[in-house]
Amino acid sequence: MPKFQPRKLAEVALVAAAYTALGYIFAPVSFAVLQFRVAEIVKPLVLYRRHLVWSLPLGVALVNLASPYAGAWELLWMPAMNLVGGYLAWWLGQISNAYVGASFLAGWIALAVALMLTVVLHLPFWPVFFSLLVSESLLIVGGVPLMRWVSQKLPPE
Repeated sequence: MPKFQPRKLAEVALVAAAYTALGYIFAPVSFAVLQFRVAEIVKPLVLYRRHLVWSLPLGVALVNLASPYAGAWELLWMPAMNLVGGYLAWWLGQISNAYVGASFLAGWIALAVALMLTVVLHLPFWPVFFSLLVSESLLIVGGVPLMRWVSQKLPPE
């Protein structure tokens, strides 16, 4: 059984809080149908520290409490998709490189959000998906260098 490490728990809480704060600060665009959720820029941290995968569903659930569409999709579906996507992105980053993991995560989240908006708001899937893929890619893939730098500033695992 792995040893409990308070520092890792604190890192998870800190990243979730950063995601939440950025989501609230940029709330007008965080919840638009064709969203540009600036908070997504912190997601590449999971590529460097597997335990931070848990910060994604936590941060997403906390931000989505303020969503005009809050409900099961926003509070259960999206945190679950972030947990699965974050773990798979970490894994892909380990067997390939950070940009492959980040690209996967951007596509995964765009797919999950597009599916949600198609079901909940009856929007056309493909235009929504491609629009989200652009914004997710800009933030998640584009955030790789910054989050690599942030990860290097944290104490070693």
